[in-house]
Amino acid sequence: MFSDNEGGRPPERMWDARPPTGQPGYLVGEATFSATPPTWTPAWFARRAWSLREGHPVERPPVVACRYTSVCR
Repeated sequence: MFSDNEGGRPPERMWDARPPTGQPGYLVGEATFSATPPTWTPAWFARRAWSLREGHPVERPPVVACRYTSVCR
């Protein structure tokens, strides 16, 4: 897993194909040297795994589902 910190946590952001990517120290898919949230990124992976296991988003407010999918309850 990608890490740019001593704790080994995944970074919040990674370089994409836009500049300064491609220059020394700025490689596509590598950490951007940005701050690493202590729990946000690992929590996202946990929610994603939970949603994949359930077969649907497990944390989706009804108002959001209604607005963007027309599934209103």
